[in-house]
Amino acid sequence: MKTNTWRLLAVLTTVLLVGTLAPGDRGQVATDSAVVTSMYGDVQVRHGAGGYAAAKLNEVLKPGDAIKTGADSRAEINVGNGGYVRMDADSQILVTYIRSNGLTSFKAVVGGIWVTLENALGGASQFEVSMPSAVASVKGTVFRCEVGEDGESSTYVYEGEVEVSVGDQVTRVKPNEYARVPRGLKLALAQMNLTFDDEQPWVTYNRHRDIIRHLGNPSVMVALSERGIGTELGSYVASAALAAELRRHGVMGASMTPADDANFAIGADGLVKWREKPSEDYCIVGGLKIQQVRELREGVFAARVAGRGILVEDGDTTPIASVEAVLPGVGDSAAGAVADALKKLGERLGQEMAPRLLKELMAQRPGTLRVDISGGTREQIAGLRKLITSLDGVLRTTPLRLPGQRLSLAVAGGLDAEDLQNAIRTVASDMVQTMSAHNNVLYVRFKEAGNADGAQATPPAQGVRPQADNRPRPIKDRG
Repeated sequence: MKTNTWRLLAVLTTVLLVGTLAPGDRGQVATDSAVVTSMYGDVQVRHGAGGYAAAKLNEVLKPGDAIKTGADSRAEINVGNGGYVRMDADSQILVTYIRSNGLTSFKAVVGGIWVTLENALGGASQFEVSMPSAVASVKGTVFRCEVGEDGESSTYVYEGEVEVSVGDQVTRVKPNEYARVPRGLKLALAQMNLTFDDEQPWVTYNRHRDIIRHLGNPSVMVALSERGIGTELGSYVASAALAAELRRHGVMGASMTPADDANFAIGADGLVKWREKPSEDYCIVGGLKIQQVRELREGVFAARVAGRGILVEDGDTTPIASVEAVLPGVGDSAAGAVADALKKLGERLGQEMAPRLLKELMAQRPGTLRVDISGGTREQIAGLRKLITSLDGVLRTTPLRLPGQRLSLAVAGGLDAEDLQNAIRTVASDMVQTMSAHNNVLYVRFKEAGNADGAQATPPAQGVRPQADNRPRPIKDRG
């Protein structure tokens, strides 16, 4: 539930080599403006003292402008070459300065903020987030801030370091730590609960967006056909829910197409047969059918629907991935129960397909190297991320969680798989069991983690999950 009140002051100073760079080489944003680079849902912009109107892609924001998002809506603002401020649902930001004498300042009235600043911004860049109880200052990193309705201010750090100031006290917050400052009280530095954090939709969305920013926004056609389902309840509901779920995972170019217009058929062998090659980069096609509809009691109906989603590249016949699911639904009529089940089915297929699509993008498109990891402890994986991030030419590493708790790292930068393989082998060969490189993918398998006398560690009981406890674990203050 997100009804937190925010107050944000963002300061960005960047050295512009005016004498040596042509105007087109100075980044994507003019010195006196920011740009709305992606959005979905209800996003509105107000210019100056005017009224709010529906926002447009690539709309320019200048001092005195404001932008806000409605329920289940998000927006992304480019504040420089490699710098982004993202807004969660039910958020509002006022623009006060955009690089005026080196100052960029935003004031967030309400909502959630995620900040991504590439190392490419350079050592002279600085970005500050001012909250009721603290100020967070960085020079190229990834972090998010939260402010409670009571003024409690928290800063969560994912990459780089953030200096959090409370009065004259300055504390350095490192990756996987967060600083919590209750209003009127002292700062408490704590370790983030990564298991809990990984499950937050807002965190997942931003991590995926950071990957996609390096790969270009792929277009995805979603078209699910139905058997024995009226068109008003069939693929329209499930396909729209699937496309919406992809957008929640950062795939902004997802669109829904009625299956009857998609020019495809699925053979008994599972291959897709195209009558006309689609124009989209990727397609998710498949079929739906009702398994059961019954009346539970007067005015309450239950339904169960089954469906399959097949991910293919444009015009290909062989699936990249295939996902099947069976979901129940309830409603005050038979049609309502079926519609509820179809919506849930579309969401489930989208949740499964989104990371598979990003994994495929990382293997096929230049700009991001994919590192697939199996085995190993959280500490070993964190160490591998730190090693990769520290290498020359690497902008960032972003974790991509896959179904089954598998993990891939998206590595943005200039290294190829062979170079990265050699670097890891040099530093961490004692921890790695096997490692191989192929095109844009590096496969790393850690040695199995065991206990002190070499026995295999006992896995957790099936179905038992770590408690989502994000309470502070105190860390010694850093000045």
